[in-house]
Amino acid sequence: MLESKKIDLSLNLMPSFYHKHIGIEYGEGYYFDPVYRSDIEKKEQFFIYDILGKFGEGSKKPAPSANLTIQPVDLIMATQGAKIVCPVDATLETWGAPWKTLTVEEIDKIDPVAAANHPVIDNILKQYHEIVKMYGEKADILGIKAGSMNIHTPYTTAHQLCGEELFYKMIEAPEVVKIILLKVWQIYKSIYQRLTKELKTSIPTMLIMGDCSASLLSAKLYQEIVLPINVDITKNFKRTKYHSCGSSTHLLKDFVNIPKLFRIELGPGTDLGSAVQLFPDISIAPLFDPISMLNSPPNEIENSIINIIETTTFAPETLICAWSLDRETPLENLDALCATVNKYKNGIQQ
Repeated sequence: MLESKKIDLSLNLMPSFYHKHIGIEYGEGYYFDPVYRSDIEKKEQFFIYDILGKFGEGSKKPAPSANLTIQPVDLIMATQGAKIVCPVDATLETWGAPWKTLTVEEIDKIDPVAAANHPVIDNILKQYHEIVKMYGEKADILGIKAGSMNIHTPYTTAHQLCGEELFYKMIEAPEVVKIILLKVWQIYKSIYQRLTKELKTSIPTMLIMGDCSASLLSAKLYQEIVLPINVDITKNFKRTKYHSCGSSTHLLKDFVNIPKLFRIELGPGTDLGSAVQLFPDISIAPLFDPISMLNSPPNEIENSIINIIETTTFAPETLICAWSLDRETPLENLDALCATVNKYKNGIQQ
């Protein structure tokens, strides 16, 4: 029995799942109309309670979030001219690679303050003031008032801005890439400075970094180009949560160099046993494979969850992140997922 270990589940289903089962339509309203978003969030939580409430998921009396959230990389993309697309059955997307055809000199001349004053940021702040009317002091943007700065790393953001051209530059002209990454960080800082000022709150002390493209790199490229700026950024914060989407075993020893980590989120295929050894004092948050959730029978879901929990036995906490679950994810698989985690969470020996 795991008496002193904390085990929990973070569950996230794609908009397409709710669109299929209860006909929710997202679109622009979900991201730019707080009243519409509030109604959708209530429907989501009530439906999850209906199917998974016996495991403590969802809510019988749902309360929508007072925190306005848009993926940080999409926010940056929008300020640089990418097209915002809001499907009725999917999350907000930004199309294009705005920096793909720019020279490094042109990128270096981009004004971060102009990005912070882009109409999309104006729109976010307009929404914030509407949310204040709805929820008072609970109103927030990207968790800023809760003390966090939520970003995608400069490298992952630059990957979206530049497209695959960035990888060629990393090999042929690494010094150029460093200039690009620094510019991305300057834009993030400028946007957060404006938001923090408008929200009349203190500078965030916790950094949440999504490095969703990290696993695409060799250890060498990560060490030489990406890690140094990640380390420099992190030094300015009291606590850091780091996220790597894909199989990241080859980068684990480099992740150790990121200061002030309290949690690391690791993609499917990562060697969790090695992660526990390298990060003995921090929370391990494995991302459960959404493809497995889609295609595996319930008994395999159960066995996979048990394997994750047992492999991370000596971590102080295991947070299983079942995120981005597809529209066709079987309900019986969700049941198997939640039931298995709950057995361990409640201290019941398998």
